[in-house]
Amino acid sequence: MMKDYQRQRVYDWEDDVVRSRCSNIVRFENGQQYVDGVWLANGWTRPPKVFPHRSKKVIASAYHGVVNLPDKVAAWVILHELSHALTDDQHGPNFVGVYLTLLERVERLPKLMLMYSLEQAKIDYALGAQPLRWVVHRS
Repeated sequence: MMKDYQRQRVYDWEDDVVRSRCSNIVRFENGQQYVDGVWLANGWTRPPKVFPHRSKKVIASAYHGVVNLPDKVAAWVILHELSHALTDDQHGPNFVGVYLTLLERVERLPKLMLMYSLEQAKIDYALGAQPLRWVVHRS
């Protein structure tokens, strides 16, 4: 397994750039609807299922087919977790590329600003990154 070499840089970038620009909060009872909306708006099939998350160590978590959310959470955190559910490179270039696209489409953050801020933070990203095909188009 590849080392998650830019995890802390991604977290720091979120604190510096994303958090202050995304004020939307999603309550757990609306979490599945939010996830379904993001998923289906992108033309993907079978959105992940949302479950309660009670960990003290992390805010939320996700993997293929499942998103664990607390009682209330910032929308950008859900997008971060969905990016994990859509990719397999931890906080690598594909994850960041998909996350950047979701931030632009859903939270309406300017892509050029995001790209510039990622460059400044020395975070690698794959601009054309696509979700894993088997994740979004299972039959």
